[in-house]
Amino acid sequence: MKVLLTLFLFLISLNADEWIENVHFSDYELNASLYLCNYYSYQDFKDLRISSTTSKNLVNDRVSYDYGYMYDVADVSGVGTKQLDYIRRASHLIDWNTYTNDFGMTLHQTNFIYALLGALFGFLWISVFTYLIIREV
Repeated sequence: MKVLLTLFLFLISLNADEWIENVHFSDYELNASLYLCNYYSYQDFKDLRISSTTSKNLVNDRVSYDYGYMYDVADVSGVGTKQLDYIRRASHLIDWNTYTNDFGMTLHQTNFIYALLGALFGFLWISVFTYLIIREV
């Protein structure tokens, strides 16, 4: 029974959708929208058909701290269902090959590094585990 419950919770976690202010965000949309809100300029928000006052609020509110979650964005003055939906739709237009992290690497390069490190650590773990088993036999 515990195995079935664990499997069920794991499968549910793969589909981490969320509703914020009556706007449905998939897991990808949540992450991409949050990135968008943390890095878009005033003019970029204006191009999304968000009013100038709300665009200014979105940019100014992140000066003291970056948005940690979309609920922080929803709490910004002037942001409602319509604005969140504009941001959600724009999240699909992000070209991840042009955005870089603090180390100057694109998302694809970062994912490659994570996959490579994961494979190396997995190989190391299997090697040590196999060595320990063979040594005991």
